[in-house]
Amino acid sequence: MIKLIPGSAVAIIGIGRVGRIITHYLMHNKINVYAYDDNIKVFTADENQQFVRNVYFKIISRKQWPITNLKPKFAIVSPGLPEQASIIRFLETQQIPIIDEIEFTSAMVKNPIIAITGTNGKSTATVLLGKILAAAGQNVFWGGNLAPGLPFATSLFQEPKDTYIIEVSSFQLSRCHHFHPHIAVITNITADHLDRHVTFSEYQKSKFRIFSTQKKNDYAILNHEDESSMKFKHTILSKVLYFSRKQYVNGVYLKNNKIFFKNSEVCSLNDIKLFGKHYLDSVLAVITAAKILNINNRIITKVLRTFTGLEHRLQFLRQHAGIKYINNSMCTNPVAAAATLESFTKPVILIAGGKEKNLDPTVYIKAMTRKAKFVVLFGENQNHLSHALKTHHYHKCQKVDTIKEAVLTAKKKAAPDDVILFSPGFASFDKYRNFQERGLAFSKIVYAI
Repeated sequence: MIKLIPGSAVAIIGIGRVGRIITHYLMHNKINVYAYDDNIKVFTADENQQFVRNVYFKIISRKQWPITNLKPKFAIVSPGLPEQASIIRFLETQQIPIIDEIEFTSAMVKNPIIAITGTNGKSTATVLLGKILAAAGQNVFWGGNLAPGLPFATSLFQEPKDTYIIEVSSFQLSRCHHFHPHIAVITNITADHLDRHVTFSEYQKSKFRIFSTQKKNDYAILNHEDESSMKFKHTILSKVLYFSRKQYVNGVYLKNNKIFFKNSEVCSLNDIKLFGKHYLDSVLAVITAAKILNINNRIITKVLRTFTGLEHRLQFLRQHAGIKYINNSMCTNPVAAAATLESFTKPVILIAGGKEKNLDPTVYIKAMTRKAKFVVLFGENQNHLSHALKTHHYHKCQKVDTIKEAVLTAKKKAAPDDVILFSPGFASFDKYRNFQERGLAFSKIVYAI
């Protein structure tokens, strides 16, 4: 267990927003902090100058670990650093335990935690559940691995909340050993981040770590239609509830266009205003958690009727000349992209492509051939995708160099009542710092038409 002892030391590896927050918290509690970042610009950037000038910490390097008897009790490591990073190997040689920010923060807060993970839909589920609990009168924090959103560590400087709802990633969970959510949710598990986890099995196991410290009075929520989730259900020690679109389960299920919790009707499908049928799993998972907490059906329904989703996630931008423009820049894996595309009933002009993550694009390629009226390919892997489409005898596609060209090309191919869907299916790092920057670039061009 994590205990803060005044005068002891902790290492912070990665001085981003979260690293700075935790550093201030530790110093406030009279803990010595050793900080490290591979990027020296972190310590010279204008926004960090005050932080550095305060000399709250010692900047360490792999070759110059402080010569002191004050060895760090543990290291809080940015989830962006892979296990192969030399600083990680260095910490291991020093036998310094490595943990994630959510492990640390969860040890500092006292009230119940609801943790949500999954390949797709976890951000939507996190925010939707937060809004439902807030509407029910709870003082609630929601954030974590949510972009844009507040890191979990932000709560260290806030008044205590009734409930903490946090989105957690596989990278974070892989460095958690005592993290204990009262309610833990997996929306689904499909292939993703295989550039980091190496094998799909490793990725699956990292997701299931969300249940590893739960006890018999805690709750696990699983997608009954998700093969990966059901494969590992026998490892769970807490109470398991399911959600399903297809059959009766012990939990939440869909029947005759109505949503039920066990045998009691909660709401109608028509109450859900989210754009995209595949977000239904997120809604069902959220309703399951809400009913565990005895939230009134009226409150759940009221929030569902006003919740239209998150920025860059199937975000409706505008309708111009009868054409709808949808920003789904957050979509960074082919399975999610295929599900999104399959959910449309109107003709779709698709803009796709980005940076590969060692994921098989076949499922997305096949969806394109079935559902796309035309495909505009944009990004680092456009040649790969173009070749794959032609292999599947699909030739209604065009490669472009810029996002502006992509939008203008899609516009020329579209007719009134069509949808122009920006759903890359791959990472943004070929041209942009993150999916938000990519989505904003797309939105800006759409609004300028």
